[in-house]
Amino acid sequence: MDRGYLKFCLGAFGLEHKVWCTIKEFHMCPQGANIVVGVSGGADSVALLHILKGFASSESWNITAIHVHHGLRGVEADRDRDFVEGICRKWEIPCKIFYFDVAKEAQKRGLGTEETGRLLRYEVFDKERKGGVVAVAHNKNDQGETVLMRLCRGAGGAGLAGIRPVRDYIVRPLLFCTRKEIEEYCEENGLHYCQDSTNQENIYTRNRVRNEILPLLEEIYPRATEHIAQTAEILAEEEKYLQGQARALYYEALESAGKDEVTLKVNALMDMHKVMRKRVFAMAFRKLGAKKDVSSIHFELLEGLMKQESGKSLNLPNKIHVRKNYGVLTIKKEVEKSKGFSYSLPLDQEIFVGEADFFVRAWVCTEKKAENREDYCTKVFDYDKIGCAIFCRTRQKGDSLAIGNGRKKLKNFLIDEKIPREERESLPLIAFENEILWVVDQRISAAYQPDEETKRFLTVQIRRFVRE
Repeated sequence: MDRGYLKFCLGAFGLEHKVWCTIKEFHMCPQGANIVVGVSGGADSVALLHILKGFASSESWNITAIHVHHGLRGVEADRDRDFVEGICRKWEIPCKIFYFDVAKEAQKRGLGTEETGRLLRYEVFDKERKGGVVAVAHNKNDQGETVLMRLCRGAGGAGLAGIRPVRDYIVRPLLFCTRKEIEEYCEENGLHYCQDSTNQENIYTRNRVRNEILPLLEEIYPRATEHIAQTAEILAEEEKYLQGQARALYYEALESAGKDEVTLKVNALMDMHKVMRKRVFAMAFRKLGAKKDVSSIHFELLEGLMKQESGKSLNLPNKIHVRKNYGVLTIKKEVEKSKGFSYSLPLDQEIFVGEADFFVRAWVCTEKKAENREDYCTKVFDYDKIGCAIFCRTRQKGDSLAIGNGRKKLKNFLIDEKIPREERESLPLIAFENEILWVVDQRISAAYQPDEETKRFLTVQIRRFVRE
């Protein structure tokens, strides 16, 4: 990156010009791109959507707004949803709303609600981008908060490089703009936006950093946020170089690699500087999808393991097992057995079923319509015969399925269909009570098919979540 050029672009110009220079400098949105914009309803996301809308015609961009309702803030969350729908309708931008029970999902994943909400948002973004990019509204203040929090947690160079302008398919056109500049842009352009009341509650770490710590730093060092962001950019350049060097060393040390196992040559590892060896180990963990929660103490344990005799091993977080054997370290991830799940399917809401990697939506209408395409399929049932809540879940004791003029226990049906035992516990089902309407990808119930007497048709649509 030409830092001089970018600094010139981000000088005394309007916000739109800064955003345009950032988009071009980092090749964020090519001509004709599909752009999914995450819109919460706050000042940042409203300004981002407005600016991108202004460029869309000349750049032939196809813009879609995505709003995720987390089910956490009651009436205020409903207000945000209605607001986003309203501005998108006014600006003639397609808008999609997704609903999640974040509190329930957080409990299931063993994570906090903030982290779970973020993960769910990005899962939706990935699905909806259709080969394009996702624009989110992180700004320079977010950068300062993030770097400061990571510094306090003891992050290394990669962490202190902060939020990057482009990461995979995620782009951040506002990253070099301050929150003050964004709010002034909204005021100048008559843009209304929503205030999230929880942003003022200092029960979350980021809110305390935003509302208490950074303002205090700004009193001591008036340009503290700007300088923190500048430091992050310098570290990002250095990190890019070091990662390139580490990647070459990783492949020199690589003996073999599979889906759940990486084997590294000990002699090659010992020839590296300790700093680069740590990066090589981190690459192996990322290959297994298990970098998170591996800390400095675990890297020290790996250093010790390399010096021990064959047969020694250790266990690391994320169910990673490392064993030394005859000149190699084998890093293996334990594959967890599938767990059961159950999601209520409120009518006219799309629910993401993470365990099955699909979205499911159910609705009732007065005529039968079913359309099958490559990325989704639908099944239609007689709602008059059901008339109660339905679920997407795994099997339960007592489940049965109507086949032809008879009925089978679900267990017997799965055996007859030669469904492998290890797949039966995770097989997704559409059901109510102990009645199976649809064994997804297998069979639908014969007892709930529409007929000439049907007045209300229940349509269940599944859209596959494709990880690209």
